[in-house]
Amino acid sequence: MKLDILLPLKFNHPFTYESDLQTKLKKGDYVVVPFRNKKIMGIVWDCNPKVPSNIKIKKIVSILNIPAISISNINFIKKFSHYNLTSLGMTLKLFLYSKGLESFDKKFNFEQFIIKSFNNKKLNKIQQQSIKNINKYLSFNEYSTTLLHGITGSGKTLVYFHYIKEAITKGFQVLVLLPEIALTKQISDRFKEFIGHEPATWHSGIKDKDKKLIWNGIIQNKIPLVIGARSSIFLPFQNLKLIIIDEEHDSSYKQDEGVIYNARDMSILKASIEKIPIFLISATPSIESFYNAKKSKYQYIPLSERYKNVQLAKTKIINLISSPPLKGKFVSQSIIPELRGLLEKKNQILFFLNRRGYSTYIICYQCNQRLICPNCSIGLVYHQENNQALCHYCDFQMPLKRKCKDDKDCKFSFYGLGVEKIFEEVKDIFPEKKIQIFSSDVMHSNSKSNNIINAIEKGDIPILVGTQLISKGFHFPNLNCIVVINSDTNFLGSDIRASEKNFQLLQQLSGRAGRESNDSIVYLQTNDPKNKILRSLSKADVNEFYKEELDFRKNANLPPFSKLISIIVSGANRFEVDKVCRNLKNSFIIQDGIRIYGPVTAPIFRIRNKFRMRLLIKYDVKLSPQEFLMKWINKNKIEANIKLEVDVDPINFL
Repeated sequence: MKLDILLPLKFNHPFTYESDLQTKLKKGDYVVVPFRNKKIMGIVWDCNPKVPSNIKIKKIVSILNIPAISISNINFIKKFSHYNLTSLGMTLKLFLYSKGLESFDKKFNFEQFIIKSFNNKKLNKIQQQSIKNINKYLSFNEYSTTLLHGITGSGKTLVYFHYIKEAITKGFQVLVLLPEIALTKQISDRFKEFIGHEPATWHSGIKDKDKKLIWNGIIQNKIPLVIGARSSIFLPFQNLKLIIIDEEHDSSYKQDEGVIYNARDMSILKASIEKIPIFLISATPSIESFYNAKKSKYQYIPLSERYKNVQLAKTKIINLISSPPLKGKFVSQSIIPELRGLLEKKNQILFFLNRRGYSTYIICYQCNQRLICPNCSIGLVYHQENNQALCHYCDFQMPLKRKCKDDKDCKFSFYGLGVEKIFEEVKDIFPEKKIQIFSSDVMHSNSKSNNIINAIEKGDIPILVGTQLISKGFHFPNLNCIVVINSDTNFLGSDIRASEKNFQLLQQLSGRAGRESNDSIVYLQTNDPKNKILRSLSKADVNEFYKEELDFRKNANLPPFSKLISIIVSGANRFEVDKVCRNLKNSFIIQDGIRIYGPVTAPIFRIRNKFRMRLLIKYDVKLSPQEFLMKWINKNKIEANIKLEVDVDPINFL
């Protein structure tokens, strides 16, 4: 019996093998086959391949005693691969957790994940009405996409808890996706209140022994609920009937290395194939999701009041031109007395700046040379805590000790702004207060992160200095004041989504204040108080921003009114990179509704010693040019020392 076997390698086609095993194989079965003097695992892709009779075919070595990949997942692999312009083999690789497959025959105890009861919280009228509206169309056996758009603190989690309970009670499996590992602890605590114990969690920080346990529990249908990062969509669910994407707007759902994909969009694709419902949850939906909801492609459920009728934080715009900080400082003098008063009332204060480190610009005033990363076309950032200069792209680091002219030690000056410098300034203003930096440089260890989060929740740390990490869904009951050091950051640049990202960041950040208090405030320090985003935030009118941004996108024919695909070419030789890009451009056959732009050097021209250039494909939303583009790329010979990446629906343009 001849069979086509798909292997987890960089091929866009299966390989034919022969089986003389006693067990009859079917589509989706896991098998071991010989390939280039190695034994490799793959899946049965086709049971009736057309093979010329004169070709010598190798034999399948063995079949693995594991439930087969479902037909719906095989269809998902095909459509995922086609849409993202990646090979079938590399897509299959995302599904194969080898340590789970190897440990399938071992005995595991899944008792800790069995859900025996649910603790319900009382819902307000708006939440109850939302559930009634959802019940009119929702079925666990039919595809639907629901955008649950609720202001921060409106209890969106309680609404989707209702449907998790319903699905699990009926014996189904549920997947909840989160954008950041750092959120897992707080969300797990919420679920612990809901189901009485911690749920199964899946992300890169989980130990292998726990991954094996969870993977086997999922494939054996013993674990009903999983909370995970973007890779969770490739877990071997046997009875998945509900997917929830929390903070659906977050750019962390985009995998931008290896196989490039958007976990939110691919989850929607998966739900449509599986014929199951999916919820998109956000206080600040992506422009595309908001547009799809308004066009009735998605169901739209708004939540306009905070849970327990807690009021939104007041927003106060601080004009730094008329109310400047002291020379060399960054906190406006006008708000410091108000901040002192808030601290006296036992409120927590967050000083927010979305830049890690101490200073973003390091220069020796003797030799007038700036410290640049030797691997990337970007300056090193000074981190005062360990007295190192770091690159935030390749992780290169060096101590601040080097020789310059006349064999003297360099004398460095530091410019630019990072959270460590704000920490230093805040420490000078409030020397008697305990202050904590909240950034990925600090929150990289699970145990340390949990200790910090617990201390913040208890109110033991009155002042925080944080980056965007703190905006991602954390619930700190005593946080009633936020000072945004520079509200103008990220408005400009080469990123067409800059306004959208900054609005989402500031809106989400504002939502961290006053979660359990009616007396909270957000100070937005700015040099441009008339900016449309700040105006929308001060009015607490998100619809104003969405309307203006959609009007701009429509006039500029940008997503969601068109679609984009980025082609990123990189290599150690800049001239070869340029040559490949120009060959690609010259070989592109112009099609109706499809345009190609570039090549241009990437905004960050070199990363990890690789020079980078970009091409951009823009096409009509009614078209699906993937097959045409795949043929175009494949007919160009790309040398082994050149890397070509395809980013469908790009979020970042670095």
